[in-house]
Parts: sequence; structure tokens; C-alpha cells
Amino acid sequence: MKPNETVDFNLRWGWAKLTKFYSAEAEQRGITMSVGYALLSIEREGTPSTKLGPRMGMEPTSLSRTLKGMESSGLIERRPDPQDGRLMRVFLTDAGLVARRQTRKLVLDLNGRIRNELGAETADHLIGGLQKLASILEDIKLKT
Repeated sequence: MKPNETVDFNLRWGWAKLTKFYSAEAEQRGITMSVGYALLSIEREGTPSTKLGPRMGMEPTSLSRTLKGMESSGLIERRPDPQDGRLMRVFLTDAGLVARRQTRKLVLDLNGRIRNELGAETADHLIGGLQKLASILEDIKLKT
């Protein structure tokens, strides 16, 4: 089997292309791809910082660095949780909301273009296949 015939090669290759695209677009907007993911992951009612890492697939150290940069850029603010003062919730500021709208538009536009290029049926099969792959890999992880 040739490398380009394997699932992992094509996933890695596709992810590298996607990352390069999003990184370039984020840089033009004065942010990083990590900041873009955080902007899209923070809920309107605030999100506990402990939930952001797993949601974004980020290690705590990287997440902490990203949030610190976002806070100093005025994109987020941290406030204690009203029910549990030990927890900190992350909220988007007005500037963060603007950046989130721009980031969301970029993601939707790219996904729309990919969907148009692939065709709706192929795009749906791709998404379904990737979701099934994630499930299979999770089952394999649990069994080992």
C-alpha cells in the first residue's frame, strides 16, 4: 500500500492544508488559529476555562497562554462563576464578539466552498465517515 492510499496520510495531508489556510487567514486578522478556535468555543453565557481545553483539543498550558493573550488583546474577560466562585468563566468582550463573527464567517464560507466543490452528497459522506472514524478510534483507545 502506498502512503497516499492510507487514511492517516490523507488526514494528515488534508489537515496540514487546512491549518495552513486558517493560519494565513487568522494572521491577516491579527490573531492565531488557536485564538480563532477559542472565539468559536466560548459560549454567550460564558464558558468555564476548564471546559475550553477539552472542547478545543488543547493542553492546559497552551490554552492558558492563548487565553492570556486574548485577555491582553481585549477579546475576552474572565469572571468568577456566580454559582461556584472557585470557577472562572470566560466571556467575549465586544471586540471578541466582532472577531468571533469574522471567524465564524470565514469557517462557514470555507465549508460552503468545500461543500460546493465536493457536492452535498460527497461532503455528507465525508463528514459521516470522519465521525465514524473518530468513534472507531475512540473504541480502539478504550480497548487498549
